[in-house]
Amino acid sequence: MPKDLQAVVIADDLTGAADTGVLFTALAAPVYLLPFENLSSVRPRLAAAAGLSVDTATRARSAAEAGTRVQSTARSLPRPHPRWIYKKIDSCLRGNLGAEIDALLDTLGFAAALVTPALPVQGRTTVRGIHKVHGTPLAQTQFARDPITPVTGFRVAEILARQSRHRIGEIPLAAYGDPGRLQSAMQRECTRGRRLIVCDAVEPGHLDQVAALVVRSSEPLLPVGSAGLAASLVNRLTGGRRTEPTPTPRLERLLMVCGTGAPVTHAQISALLDRYPGIRHELAPEWLIRASAQDRRQRADRLCAAWSNGILALGIRPLPPASPAVNPKQAAIGLATLADLAVQILWTSPVEGLFLSGGETAAAFQHASDGEAIRLERELLPGLVLGRWIGGLADGLPVITKAGAFGEEQTLVALYEHLSVKRAGNGSKP
Repeated sequence: MPKDLQAVVIADDLTGAADTGVLFTALAAPVYLLPFENLSSVRPRLAAAAGLSVDTATRARSAAEAGTRVQSTARSLPRPHPRWIYKKIDSCLRGNLGAEIDALLDTLGFAAALVTPALPVQGRTTVRGIHKVHGTPLAQTQFARDPITPVTGFRVAEILARQSRHRIGEIPLAAYGDPGRLQSAMQRECTRGRRLIVCDAVEPGHLDQVAALVVRSSEPLLPVGSAGLAASLVNRLTGGRRTEPTPTPRLERLLMVCGTGAPVTHAQISALLDRYPGIRHELAPEWLIRASAQDRRQRADRLCAAWSNGILALGIRPLPPASPAVNPKQAAIGLATLADLAVQILWTSPVEGLFLSGGETAAAFQHASDGEAIRLERELLPGLVLGRWIGGLADGLPVITKAGAFGEEQTLVALYEHLSVKRAGNGSKP
């Protein structure tokens, strides 16, 4: 275990651990992303880590199991504890927020948690305690229909109260603008016995003020949020200092593994392959659930024989509208099969880099390839993080991660043009 850690991020999925963990490289480098089960057995080449981003893989778990895992993670941190601990949550409030925050409050001795899920650059805002996506209350968006972790309820406090044992407070937009007024609002909630305090925010400046409150507080406060609050916190701690970015590798032969069912990722792959050469191969959910090891080997061999250059995009075929939902156990089996297929391709065909979309997809690949960690290097585009695998079959290979529901239709086109020597009109499809 590294002894000189300056910062630790604790996230409930891998892509969240990546897009938030990479921000802390400006404060403490190098930063390694690793699964929670590796936290107590870090190998020597990770011993120099100045920062860790831990994936607890708890978003789709029960609240009880999520709380236990996060508590175990907190207890595995070295003593004295790192000065800065950040709890990363989903900007659309999926997962076991209350149970995981409780575990950190109870284990690490924070006075209170400032829960600020807003991510204004992606249209996620909180107004009067109601979380919205591009102006629409969360409970009326696609995230309310998530097949594994649906979000119900309009108010952040309601969602937290279903899981947390502590009382919930709120800080409205009217408290912003004056540091003393914001601090008084926080202290008032603490005096009332509120230990999870939801902060409204509709613009980056609001996040900056919450970050400043965390830094200057005489009592230890746990910052809880998405990548938005994390960026404000790092900016406050570094005075806006930026580190020299690592060079961007040139990757054209890219293996893309997209296990997410998010429609936006499906559209992004379509836009990419409309412009640049490659193969798209979507597998039926029932095949992924039932495929034998021989089936996977044969499918991998056929794909490698057909893949001559450019992109190979593996995905899951969308279910017809009237189909019953896939239960979580079947979904996990399907993602494990998809990850194993990607590993078979790595064994057989030269791959210059990996792209993994969806936190559970990325975690499944890490397990299938026996990867130990990812050294986080830089954010290539908003929400798209470049790192390098440590350990296992993909050791040393560049990897880009993206949350499933993140980005616009042309996001992957922009990524590929950033990574490859190609540009629109030069090497693209006619």
